[in-house]
Amino acid sequence: MEERIEMEQAPSRLPVFDLIDRTVKILNDNRKTLETYAEVLQGYFLSALRPHSESLVGISTRVKGEKSLREKILRKNLYKRYAYPEGIIQNLSDLIGVRIQCRFLEEESVLYDALREQFTQKCADGLYCAPEQPNIRLEMASPQPQRQNNGYAIYRIDGLCGPIGHAVRFEMQIKALVHVFWAEVEHEIIYKNNSYILMDDFMKQMLASAYDNLRSVDRQLYLIYNQIQHQSEPEDGRLREASVRSLFAKAISDLFFQKMHDSLGFTLNFKRSCDILSRYILSRQNPITRRPAQSLMDIFQRINRIAMADIDFEAPLTLEAPFRGKEPFLNILADHLMLQMNADYDWNLFFRMLFTLEPGSNLEDFSNLLYMVRDRFCDEEIYDPLREFWTEEQIENFKQWLLVPLAHQLVADGTIQIVYEETFDTIVSRLRVVVADTAAGLRAGTYAPARYTLWKP
Repeated sequence: MEERIEMEQAPSRLPVFDLIDRTVKILNDNRKTLETYAEVLQGYFLSALRPHSESLVGISTRVKGEKSLREKILRKNLYKRYAYPEGIIQNLSDLIGVRIQCRFLEEESVLYDALREQFTQKCADGLYCAPEQPNIRLEMASPQPQRQNNGYAIYRIDGLCGPIGHAVRFEMQIKALVHVFWAEVEHEIIYKNNSYILMDDFMKQMLASAYDNLRSVDRQLYLIYNQIQHQSEPEDGRLREASVRSLFAKAISDLFFQKMHDSLGFTLNFKRSCDILSRYILSRQNPITRRPAQSLMDIFQRINRIAMADIDFEAPLTLEAPFRGKEPFLNILADHLMLQMNADYDWNLFFRMLFTLEPGSNLEDFSNLLYMVRDRFCDEEIYDPLREFWTEEQIENFKQWLLVPLAHQLVADGTIQIVYEETFDTIVSRLRVVVADTAAGLRAGTYAPARYTLWKP
């Protein structure tokens, strides 16, 4: 009779995943408590850094997510170092995350030094606290900034929150906007892409180049900010705005110059287009003279889009749908520009930069530009002399009577100079003369409609 050998049944699941499940359960069971700690940390550091509130963009906190914890246990081999879930939780350095976000790279060290000045008292566990708050402690002995695996510097500080022996761990990071943005890019491109990447060295070089571009943007914006600070007197408002506009135009030019060179192998002179776009975009932002910091943040986000975008300077441009406005002036101009967009490279380059910089769809950006042009010629103040004689409806009819031939005159020119600021100023000056002559004729009883040439190529 054959001997039967009973095979021991293999477990249906690796033990590591049972350990992960038990660790996640502990995390979720204590999540409310951890969220309370996170709120305490956020409130404390907001108060501690209040003297530097101008540099702060914000302070955010988060408790480790379930998915992130599972991934970290495997990726960092924590299951090999700790046999029990309690050991993993107690030694997880970023159980709570605190991010102190500032505007510029230069300000990261400023905020770190501000914390060093407050966290001076050494505690029994070897960490440092502020004398008035012993329950929030930071590891201030290690040199900062630290060097990450990717080679870049980061201000990363371990900490404990709570009484000694019963505290929870947290990790603090101090990051400028450029580092926050880069971390998101790196997370999406690298950490979420675990597949083997061909041409790995080439990819590293491209990512390093993108990071260098972002640092260059940060430096330019820091110079802009300093320029604003040095021209902060009320009487310097116009000079300050002109300086920001000029520096913004240069930043746009520098980045598109590199993008065009990467795409075509050569560059063209598009300085005037950069000047136009700088003026146009800033005119749609918060007034620089009143809210410089917010304006700079908006600018930063726009230039970030250029730095990280892959721009093909040979591809045709399209709108999501044909533009149709409510006024003949808009439609006459729009029909011409939609034809020229891919026929005249000056216009193609102008709209390519506009569509890259502006946050809406191509159609929205195109429409907003047209309405901006129209509004320059319909400013209520231009037509004030006529209110003595005509109703608002009559004035509106008069505007349209002037604008339709103006649209044809601009189309007859056809070149990109029709959106230059000098062109707008010339047309507005001529409109004022027409309005003044019309008002004089109405006052004298000699008014007779006449056609005017408001723009001539």
